[in-house]
Amino acid sequence: MAALGTAVSAADGSSAAHEHELRVLYEIIHTVNSTLDLEQVLGAIVRLVNDAIVAHATYIFLSEDRGRRIVLRAASEHYAHLSGRVSMAAGEGIAGWVLQNGQPVFIPEKALADPRIKYFPELEEEKYQSLVSVPLIAKGQRVIGVIALHAQAPRVFSSQDAAFLLHVASLVAYAVENARLYERTRRSLRELEQLSQLGGHIARAESVDELLAVAVEQALGLLGAESLRVYLLEPSGDRLRMRAASPGAPDGPDIVSLPELSGELQRTQASGGTLTSVLAGTLWGAATMRSALVAPLVAGDEVLGFLVARLAEDRRASEHARDLANSIASQTALGLKRLQLVERLAERNLIKDLFDALASGRSTAAIAAQARRLGIDASGPVVVAWALPAAIGGEASAAFLPAAEAFEAAALRDIPGALVDRAEDALRLLAPALAGDSVLERIEAIAAAVPDSLTVGISNVCSGPGACAAGFTEAQQAARALPVLRPGERHLRYDQLGVYKYLLRVPPGDPVRDKHADALRVLADHDRRRNARLLQTLEEFLRQRGHVGETARALYVHPNTLRQRLRRIEELTGLDARESDWLVLEVALKLQRLEEVYPPGHTT
Repeated sequence: MAALGTAVSAADGSSAAHEHELRVLYEIIHTVNSTLDLEQVLGAIVRLVNDAIVAHATYIFLSEDRGRRIVLRAASEHYAHLSGRVSMAAGEGIAGWVLQNGQPVFIPEKALADPRIKYFPELEEEKYQSLVSVPLIAKGQRVIGVIALHAQAPRVFSSQDAAFLLHVASLVAYAVENARLYERTRRSLRELEQLSQLGGHIARAESVDELLAVAVEQALGLLGAESLRVYLLEPSGDRLRMRAASPGAPDGPDIVSLPELSGELQRTQASGGTLTSVLAGTLWGAATMRSALVAPLVAGDEVLGFLVARLAEDRRASEHARDLANSIASQTALGLKRLQLVERLAERNLIKDLFDALASGRSTAAIAAQARRLGIDASGPVVVAWALPAAIGGEASAAFLPAAEAFEAAALRDIPGALVDRAEDALRLLAPALAGDSVLERIEAIAAAVPDSLTVGISNVCSGPGACAAGFTEAQQAARALPVLRPGERHLRYDQLGVYKYLLRVPPGDPVRDKHADALRVLADHDRRRNARLLQTLEEFLRQRGHVGETARALYVHPNTLRQRLRRIEELTGLDARESDWLVLEVALKLQRLEEVYPPGHTT
C-alpha cells in the first residue's frame, strides 16, 4: 500500500497480508490480557497498529463526562505528549461525530475539506489527506471511544482494511472496559480504605477543631480538590461560619448569611442544587459552579453545616465525586454530633452538680464561680421552676419525658441565661429574674404550651447568697401541690399555695396518724370500693362552711340527699361533720388529698 494498507502486501485479499493481520490481532489480544493498566494497554495497541499499518499517525480517543466529551488518551510517538490535552465535545470533529453516531468514517482524500473536521494545529493535520475513524463499541452497544488513523497520501480503503480496523476497535473496546472496571474497583477499594481511615481519625478526635482539620486533609485527597472549606450552621439557623479550610484556599467570607434558606435548612436534609448555587456563587462566583461540590453535614435529620470543595476549573463535579463528598460529610457530621453530645453530657453533669449544691444551701466561692462559668449569677435575682409528671405510674412517667424535652427546648430558646437539669422523673430550671415578673410569665407560657403530662411549680424571686435553696424547695412544693390544689392546670406559683405552704413540709409518703386522718382514709377506701362521693361531699361541705343549701347546689343534689350522705359519713367514720373541728378536719382532708397523689413510699 502506498498510504494506508498492510506493510506486507498491497494486494487486496493477499494470504500473506491476512496472516500478518492475524498475527497483529493475536499480539493485541495477548497485550490486552497481559495487563489491566489502561495506559500500558493503549500505548501498546497504538504501537502495534502503527507497525501493522502504514499510517503516519494513530490516535485513541476515549469518552468522558458521561459521553459529553471525547479526550485523546494515546497517540503515535510523535504526538504522545498531547495525550489528555486534546479534547472535543460529542458531535464535534470527526472523532466527536463518530462518538455521537456510532458509525465509522472513511475519508480517502482532502480530509480537511470535510465540514465535520475540527482543526488542531498541534496535530499537524494539514499534512494528512486521508483518515479513518472507527468507534470503540462496548457491551450494550455503548460507544466508549474512537480509534483514528491519518495518512499523508490519498487512499481508497478496501473492505479488508475496514474489517481489520473494526477487529482492532473491538479488542480496544474490550481492553478499555476491562481496564476501566479494574481501575474503578481499585479506586473504590482505595476510597473505602481512606474513608475507613477517616472514620477512625474522626472517632478519635477530641475537639471540633481537630476533627475538622482531619476531615479537610482527608477530603482534599479523596476528592482531588484544589481547595476545601467547612462551614458550620450557627444556632440562629440563618448564618454559616467558616470553621476549617485547606492550606492556600482562596479568600472567601468567614460568615455566609442564608436567611432565605434558614427554614429549608431546619426542615430538610438540604439537597444539592440550590445550596450549591448559593454557597459556591457566594464564595467564588457563578463561573465556578460546574467545578464546585457542596455536601451537607447531616446527622439524623439535623443539618450541622456544609463541606464546600472547589475542583480544578477544567473539571466538572461528577456524580461519583458528589457521592464521595456526601460520604465524607456524613462521617464528619456524625463525628461532630458525637462531640456535641459529649460536650452536652459534660455540661449537664456540671449543671446537675451546681443545682444539687444550690438546693442543699451550700454557698461557696467555688460554687459561685461554677455558676458564672455556666452563664448565671446564682446570688440572684433568680427564679426556680420544678416540673413533675402530672400523675403517678408507668404510663405517666413515659409521657413525662417528651413533655420535659419540649419544655427544656422552649426554656433555653425563650429565657436568656436559663439552665436546665432534666432527669427521667423531674426537671429543674434556674433562670435570671432581671426582668422581674416577665420571667415568671415566660415560664408559665412555656408550661401551658407543652404537652399536659407534666406540672410545673414556680418559686418566688430569690436574691442573695443561699437564697436558691429556698427557691428549689418552693418550686418543688408548688409542683407537688398543683394536682391537688388546681387539678387539670399546668403551672402554679409558690405564693399561690395558701395553707399548702405548711402542709407540704410534711415529708411526702409519710402519713399523719390521728383520728381525723384515719377516718378520712376509711372514707376514701369506701368511695373507691363503692364508686361513691362521700369524701368529695365532706370536702365541699367544709368549703361552704357547713351551709347545707349552698353545698347541695354546688354538688347538684337535693338537700335531703346531702343530709343522707352526712349521716352515712358519720356511720362509717364516727365523725359528725357539723360538730367537728373544721380547721383540723380540713387540714386532714388536704393531707389526704396529697397522700392520694403521692402514696406512701413515693418520693419527689
